[in-house]
Amino acid sequence: MTLVLFVVFFGSLLLSVPVVFALALGCAAALMWQGRLPGTVVPQQLVAAIDSAPLLAIPLFILFGELVSRGSIGTRLVALCEALVGWARGGLAHANVLASMFFGGISGAATADTAAVGSVMIPEMKRRGYPAAFAAVVTCTSSVMGNLIPPSIDLILYAWLTGTPVDQLFAAGIVPGIAIGVSLMVIAWVQSRLHGYGMPQAFNARRLATTTRDALPTLLLPAIILGGIFTGVFTVTESAAVAFIYGLLLTTVVYRDIGWRELPRLLGAACLTIGSIMLLLAVAKVFGWILTIERVPQDLSAFLLANFPSKAFFAVNVILLALAAGCFLTPATALIILTPILHPVAMALGFDPLHFGVLLLSALALGHVTPPVGLTLFIGSSLSEVPIDRLIKPLIPFLVAMIVAVLAIAYVPALTLTVPALFGMR
Repeated sequence: MTLVLFVVFFGSLLLSVPVVFALALGCAAALMWQGRLPGTVVPQQLVAAIDSAPLLAIPLFILFGELVSRGSIGTRLVALCEALVGWARGGLAHANVLASMFFGGISGAATADTAAVGSVMIPEMKRRGYPAAFAAVVTCTSSVMGNLIPPSIDLILYAWLTGTPVDQLFAAGIVPGIAIGVSLMVIAWVQSRLHGYGMPQAFNARRLATTTRDALPTLLLPAIILGGIFTGVFTVTESAAVAFIYGLLLTTVVYRDIGWRELPRLLGAACLTIGSIMLLLAVAKVFGWILTIERVPQDLSAFLLANFPSKAFFAVNVILLALAAGCFLTPATALIILTPILHPVAMALGFDPLHFGVLLLSALALGHVTPPVGLTLFIGSSLSEVPIDRLIKPLIPFLVAMIVAVLAIAYVPALTLTVPALFGMR
């Protein structure tokens, strides 16, 4: 039954069938092959998948991300980050990474980060003498932090898939996300020094004060979202609602970036994304249920514990598997498919659920920049007008730096578990 599921699924993918329908075909073929299950089970699983209050946070954060990515929030954040670090060697590259770090704490999505920050930073970096390919690569790789820094939609998905508390995952993702950003800034500095990009300039305190004042309402967003969650003022779902209302007022009333007549179009675009994610979650529930009744996670756990009872060995293989999956699937899709298989094995090997979740997400996040599916790579290519094949060479050192950061996340659990412990969550 399991073999039929995977053969039909991967065969459908090779025929260019969309992932959600390929997974649905695989599940349908497996159930027809088995032939003894009642027909009411599948509809029950489909409905149960999305009948979850915590999942309400996903459409609300997507709506919020659509709002902030279309307004001037990205421009204001970029101006502030440039004032903070733009005076150093390779300053605009550092500002690009820092802006993505801030924007990741607002939008929770790597693609929205690339579009919002890249539309401002890539043209500015090109104007200041940075190669277009270098500007695109810095933008694409730094947006990966959006998958880890809360409020990350992928963290919410992992919480739903495994029953891990979302607030604990949000706390666990902060330091690893920053660690990836620091690794990118190191490579950007080395590259800038080697090739003479972004000569040092004088620090401008007046400009920093001005840009801080302009971006202050935006900077309050992550403070409201995370502060409210970590202090227990509201749940993650309630924080998503607060963020959406705040973002709506910020973009329509305070900054006046978006007119009320534009809202139906923006909401329609967000609903397309929401619909595709919810459909995938519903089908993934059936997929996970089939794996459970076939005892795939239990059998895999028993095999690994008997033959390779090493957390280090398992962690390396998870990273390699995630890198391979990222070449063919989006991170969210790969997360939904791999988590029901890998999570029980990780728990049997003694991983902390927060540590393993952040490790898996950080490894899968690299799929945003690995061709042929890398979504942020395609957005960066479009914004910079540089073909994908010309981005591969400058991408390599940044990708290596991110892999090193992921290895650090794998083998230094304190990077993941310290912040949750500080907030009394462990």
